[in-house]
Amino acid sequence: MEKDPFAQLNIWHQEDEHEKIVDKIMEIPQSDRDYNTISLLARAMNNLKRYDEALQQLLTIAKLGEDDPLWHFRVGYSYYYLEQYEEALREFEITDKLDPGDRSTLTLLDWSRGKVERKSDKMKPSELRVQDKSSASIEYLKDMYIDAYFPDFLVDKVKAELVKVVEFLEQGNQDIEEIQAKLDFAIQAINVIAEEFDENDSEIETVARESIAQTVEDILAFFSIEIDTEVAIQERDW
Repeated sequence: MEKDPFAQLNIWHQEDEHEKIVDKIMEIPQSDRDYNTISLLARAMNNLKRYDEALQQLLTIAKLGEDDPLWHFRVGYSYYYLEQYEEALREFEITDKLDPGDRSTLTLLDWSRGKVERKSDKMKPSELRVQDKSSASIEYLKDMYIDAYFPDFLVDKVKAELVKVVEFLEQGNQDIEEIQAKLDFAIQAINVIAEEFDENDSEIETVARESIAQTVEDILAFFSIEIDTEVAIQERDW
């Protein structure tokens, strides 16, 4: 009988040998990694405090994980320790809905709510501005905000992902590959948010697609970044 391929990985997990898990899974060609393998890789990365990498792995299996409370929990865990508390709260709420009463979920759900409440007293997503030497601002997602078809609270979530790109650029980062990686990460996050639009009788369709693309184009132009808009949003599922 063939041995359980995950048995050793689970032993290493129990022994806190998370680096061994990552190393072993990374030996597997990316095309050969299935849902469970990627999930275990992300778990190990989260335990190693490699939250960005864990989240990127989890987003590659977002469609398969949409009804899996463990997927949402791990995504929420990554977001929480990346200090992206609104996103963490969203994921832990979904986790609790799919698997009510889990103690770990309830704890992190409570922590996330507290973080969001404290943060909301200081800054709301709809008030975020691009600050630079001229104190200029970028107009985010104009057509989405004026169209009632798109719920404002979800447009705010899309905007918050784009603001993270802007904050990265404000630090003076000019490396094209690093910028593209940051854009890819933002667009992958928006892919996940797109599911919430569907759940709220909305959709990231033509108007939204063009509005997001225009905002990205404006951001790139503002910072004089020479990346084609279609390349910048190449990770989109919408």
